Amino acid sequence: MTYRFRPLLILALVGAIGFAAYSVWDARRAPVAELPEGPKEVLPSSEFIDAEVAIAYYEERLRRTPSDVRSRVALAQALLQQASATGREAEYIPAAEAAIDEALRRAPDDYHARLLRGTLLNKLHRFEEARDLARDLIAEHPAHAYPHGVLVDALTELGEYDEAVAASDAMLAIKPSIASYARASYLRELHGDGDGATAAMRLAADAGPTGNAERAWALYTLGGLYLAEAKPDTAAFIFRGLLDERPDYAYAVAGLGHVALATGDYDRAAEQYEIAYGMAPRAEFLEGLAEAHAAAGRDREARRALEGVREAFATARGFGELVDMEEADFMLDNGINVERALVMASSEVERRPGHLHANETYAWALHHNSRPAEAIPYIERALRLGTGDAMVHHRAAVIYDAAGDATEAARHLRIALENHLHVESPTAAAEARTLLAGLDTSAAPVRQASTRRANLSDRGTPLP
Repeated sequence: MTYRFRPLLILALVGAIGFAAYSVWDARRAPVAELPEGPKEVLPSSEFIDAEVAIAYYEERLRRTPSDVRSRVALAQALLQQASATGREAEYIPAAEAAIDEALRRAPDDYHARLLRGTLLNKLHRFEEARDLARDLIAEHPAHAYPHGVLVDALTELGEYDEAVAASDAMLAIKPSIASYARASYLRELHGDGDGATAAMRLAADAGPTGNAERAWALYTLGGLYLAEAKPDTAAFIFRGLLDERPDYAYAVAGLGHVALATGDYDRAAEQYEIAYGMAPRAEFLEGLAEAHAAAGRDREARRALEGVREAFATARGFGELVDMEEADFMLDNGINVERALVMASSEVERRPGHLHANETYAWALHHNSRPAEAIPYIERALRLGTGDAMVHHRAAVIYDAAGDATEAARHLRIALENHLHVESPTAAAEARTLLAGLDTSAAPVRQASTRRANLSDRGTPLP
């Protein structure tokens, strides 16, 4: 059985740092459309030193002055930061949403509240609403970088990639920063430009102060990019350095677990993922734990971890996150109600027809429902930008094999293995090697593997 394990990327960045992405005070903004004055106690670029203390402080202020909209926005920001730090999203996200809603009820045009709502909409996967809100905010204040970031994330997750690149370019032109470089990095990765993605994420990490939450996420993602290139020593060095900066950063611990997984130390991997989950109960840590147990042949322990992932999906739905694509993917890999997974995947590809992973998941669902020939156009759409994602190529191979095209199956298996499939999933890599050894490709020559690499700087992105 193959367990899908893919570290979160740019939307995790949005969810992790919430509103704390940019200052509204941009010295280079145009003299027109002045931004509303921000609160003295906290700006959108702030990271609370102690979010729990900040929550108590703003709750007390609101008890004394319920009409204080700025304090409600700051409270919501602190709640989102605490959700990220603790992994207890079901506790903090509904409270943050309620604070934002009340702020907007009292002041419907409040710029800061609307900005924070855009971030929350992306976190909840309500990308269409986030996109429309971001466009409204940009129309009001085109020289403010933050709403461009909200727009980039929404467009990317809707599969509107050309528009996402244009929004990313605009964001970088306004304010080259840790968050703008990070978004450019993810877009490069989607286009198969691994070197460009790494270069941009290095810029992102270098742009943040030591110990800052945004820098921590950038370093974690940078380590993941090096690991995807089969450079575990470099990745481990980054993760250990990150723990020196932020000893309580659960993602860095999980990163070391991923290094151990990729290098075959499955006991160490399981230990690190368990520690990370104890620090912050996140489903992705349980996915890594399940993969480590499965690779070590501990199927019962793997199933137990995966049951925790199922519970996490139910929890996410409970506080309003739209997770049909992610849950369908999980169900398919684990043979859980594949007919229902097909319905869920179909709704997602209808909702965002250009999205690479929505197409991948729908293709995978068609395959698991014994319709591999119908799956081929969707898996090809998932590959159209030239992604180097090894798991996508592995799934393409399985689909082509089921459809009777051994030549294409072998081609994609080779790409998957050359792109270090074992880093993402040792069990999938073992399956890929077994399948490749058994394929008969003598009837037709195997086409040369090729990956189209997109250079976003050709479209105006000022990156190396």
